[in-house]
Amino acid sequence: MKSDLGMLVKPLVLTAVLTLAFVSFHYGWWGSYTEEDLLRDLFQQHWALAWPLFCLGAIVFTAVGGPRQVLAFSCGYLLGGWWGGIVSTLLTGLGALLTMSVIKHAGMDWLRQRHGARIEVVRRVLGGDTWKWICIVRLMPVGSNLVTNIAAALAGLSRRSVLLGSLPGYLPQSLLFSYAGRGVALQDGSKIWMSLGLLVGSTVLALYLYHHGFKQRLAQVLQERQSA
Repeated sequence: MKSDLGMLVKPLVLTAVLTLAFVSFHYGWWGSYTEEDLLRDLFQQHWALAWPLFCLGAIVFTAVGGPRQVLAFSCGYLLGGWWGGIVSTLLTGLGALLTMSVIKHAGMDWLRQRHGARIEVVRRVLGGDTWKWICIVRLMPVGSNLVTNIAAALAGLSRRSVLLGSLPGYLPQSLLFSYAGRGVALQDGSKIWMSLGLLVGSTVLALYLYHHGFKQRLAQVLQERQSA
């Protein structure tokens, strides 16, 4: 139970840090330039360039391991809770595909040789019903998004299946941080509480799926590997 509750720590800390950062920017703690000035300059006066650059930068940002929670918070601040969550989920999914494509064409034979046993475990665990297992992994608010993408590419998993599993897996936590960002933008505490409710709901769902499927699948593969 203690380890399960520990899954809440990372998203709670990230939410607190991001909220503090945006609040400090909003009230001018770092100077007279506020987020209203930033939005006016970038997304109102130069929207034709700002949005494509924002989307491209977001894809690259998540592809190299940038926290997808930061992207979701920013999208929520700009677009609103629901649309911010949807857009950040799509951009993060494209970032995952970019990472997998780079790994696939970069010739990472040395990585396969060095971590061959672990990669084989990943392939056997996630190789069947890939989208379902990837979805469960994405739902759990622990681990590294970048490491999962790299492991999936090295294991030769289908990029289409990884994308199909990633999008619903990303969505709950993306909505969580998106609504938190919108709550800061509107100074609306109800949106912050809504995001915390989404955090609890997504964590409970992730724990259920982990304990009723993924954990047994992993144990089965490890047992078969030891007996082989």
